[in-house]
Amino acid sequence: MVSDSPSRPREGQVLADRLSVFALALFVIYGVRVAATAFPLRPLDTLWQLTISSTLINTAAIPLLGLGLLHLAAYLDPGNPALARRRESLARWAILAVLGFLLLLPLQAYASWSTVATARARLMTQQTSANRNFAQIRDAINSATSSKDLQARLQSLQSPELGIRFQNLGLPLAETKRQMLIRLNEIQEQVKTRINAPPPEAIEDVARNASRLMGTSFVYALAFAIAAQRRGQDIPLLVELLTIWSLRRQADRSRRGVPGAPDRDYLAQLAPLEDDPTRLP
Repeated sequence: MVSDSPSRPREGQVLADRLSVFALALFVIYGVRVAATAFPLRPLDTLWQLTISSTLINTAAIPLLGLGLLHLAAYLDPGNPALARRRESLARWAILAVLGFLLLLPLQAYASWSTVATARARLMTQQTSANRNFAQIRDAINSATSSKDLQARLQSLQSPELGIRFQNLGLPLAETKRQMLIRLNEIQEQVKTRINAPPPEAIEDVARNASRLMGTSFVYALAFAIAAQRRGQDIPLLVELLTIWSLRRQADRSRRGVPGAPDRDYLAQLAPLEDDPTRLP
C-alpha cells in the first residue's frame, strides 16, 4: 500500500489533464455548432433570432459540462498553475454566459411575439389586397353596358390568380354578368379559405416553445452563475449575488427595526468561514 501512494497523485494529474482536454473539446464543439447556425448573420431577421437563441439554449449543456469538467480537473490537480489559470479565466468568462442567457429571455419573448404578429399582419395584407381586387372586378361586371365593354373592363383588371376571364357564350349580357358574379363569389370563398389567420394551436405551440426556452435559459443562467467567479473573489457569482441581496434585505429590516439573524445564519452556510462578509470580528 505504501508503494501505491506515490502513484495516486500522478494518477490524479493524468486524469486532470484528460478532463481538461475533454472540457476544451466541448467548448470547441459548442462554438462550431453555434457558428454554423449563426452564419450568415441576419441579426434583424426574427427567424434568425429565434433559430440562434434556440441553438444557444438547446446546446448550452455542452459548455456547462465543459466548465464543470475544468473545475473538477483543477480540483484533482491543485498544484497545476496552468489549470488554475484556465479555470479562473473561464470562470470570469462564465459571467458573460450568465448575462447572455438572461438577455435571451426578452429576446426570445420578443422574437416569438414578433413571429405571430408578422404572420397576422401578412395575412391581413393578403386579405385586404384580395378583397380590393374582388371589389374592382365586381364593380367592373356590374358597370358594364355591353359584352364588349365587359370584356374590355375585365382585360384591364385581369388578375391571373383570380381566374376571372371573359367568355362570350352568346348569352344575354344580364345572364353573362350573373354567371360571372357566381364564379367570382366561388373564387372569393376559395381565397378566404386559403388566407386564414394562424390557428390557435399554432399560436399555443409558439407560446409553449418560447416558455420552455425562456425557462431553460433562466436555469442555465443560474447554473453558469454557480460556476462563474469575479476577479478577486473566492466565492461563486451566484453566492456573491445572494450575499449582496441578503445583506441589503437585512439592512432594510434593520432600518425598520426587524431582526435579521436568519439571514446571517444562511450566509454562513453559503460562504467559507474565512471569507464570510457578514462574520463579525
